[in-house]
Amino acid sequence: MDMVIPPKRPEIVRRRMSPRAVVPSVLLFSTLAVAAALLLPPKISGAAQPEAAPAEPALNSANAGELCLRLSENPKGYMSDEALRRRWALRSESCTLAFVNQPENTHFKVAVARSMPYARKLEALALLREAAAQGNAEAYYELYEHHKSWDRGDLDKVPMVTRAEADRALHKAAELGHPFSTQMLAILLNRGSTVKRDPVAARYWAERAVANPAKDASKADLQVLLGRLLVTSDRPVERARGIDILERMAAAGVFGARRELAIAIRKDDPVRARTLLEESLRPDPGGAPPPLAEMLIAGEGGPADPKRALALLTARTDTTGVKGALGRLYLEGKVVPRDVQQAANLLDQAGAWDLDARLDVVRILAGNPEVRIKNAKHLLYYATEAAELDEPGAMAALIDLKLSENAQFQDRPGACKLIETAVGRGDRSMTQRLADCRAL
Repeated sequence: MDMVIPPKRPEIVRRRMSPRAVVPSVLLFSTLAVAAALLLPPKISGAAQPEAAPAEPALNSANAGELCLRLSENPKGYMSDEALRRRWALRSESCTLAFVNQPENTHFKVAVARSMPYARKLEALALLREAAAQGNAEAYYELYEHHKSWDRGDLDKVPMVTRAEADRALHKAAELGHPFSTQMLAILLNRGSTVKRDPVAARYWAERAVANPAKDASKADLQVLLGRLLVTSDRPVERARGIDILERMAAAGVFGARRELAIAIRKDDPVRARTLLEESLRPDPGGAPPPLAEMLIAGEGGPADPKRALALLTARTDTTGVKGALGRLYLEGKVVPRDVQQAANLLDQAGAWDLDARLDVVRILAGNPEVRIKNAKHLLYYATEAAELDEPGAMAALIDLKLSENAQFQDRPGACKLIETAVGRGDRSMTQRLADCRAL
């Protein structure tokens, strides 16, 4: 790979005010200051006075590196828009100067790439790919982040960073010990999207995330994540450890721990699980209602109460988990009249964080051609991503949708290409469909 040439050292221009402009300005300022002093109440001795924000030092070759790295971090407190613009400008100047002085330093290379505007993203990505090839974990993470932030959601758009490159980059960043990448990889391996779901790998990376947490991550929240993943294991030792973690986190009052503990013990101790969920309603109004509603409808752990279950879900439809639970009720016709259009609407919103909900929408649309959703491109992108990752059932669901009579998604040539891919992967159930495609 050819070395990316560092940008030219910036010329730092400081405009001086004309003396003609200074005199009137000083006179005006003095007049206003005297008037203000007469109108303001007298200063109280000993009262604390607000301190002005310290000015940044003048940029030079000696301090460019320190300024670059410090200004690349998020500001600690509130900053006005004007202050932020000045900070960003100084960050760009200092990082560029630091990189000019030390072109072999991959930290400065990544910092320069991050400071570039979107119009220069191709240059930025060239720098990031070079730094990644030199073993910089942050560069690998930034490649994933670019895909997540700019390249997803529209199949008609040519991505600067493909899903496959982002997948590899996130894995590599985690392997190199990048803390936030480790945490994100564990989450995505469990949830799906960009990388294929893998519960065993999710547990492995969650362990690594707990051992090496990201700078601003909550260690308690990471423990809840690990416990939630461990309780899904087929290995009794891992499951028992997961329950123990959730018990300790629930006793400590960590958000979400009581709900996850209830879900974990629901089959073995439904009475306690239901009690835990009832106790979680106030502190966890988005997470506790879906599993509690299921238990109320089925009569698990106590008397059945479908009416209250529906009230819990309809009172809190602003979270994706609640929307998914309510959408499945409309799909099944439980407690509410069956309404596939409403089910599709709700599950489509839940699909933002739930791959299974997204695939349910694909199946609804294929089986009910009259149903419509608002953002067809968005759904098609993520359904295609799931099929590319070979998520269970994703390829078949997408093929059925493209072969259906649904006007939003009907695409027989596209379906035939997917069928050919499926057969190439060894799916013999698609052999006859491929023959039908070739016969046309």
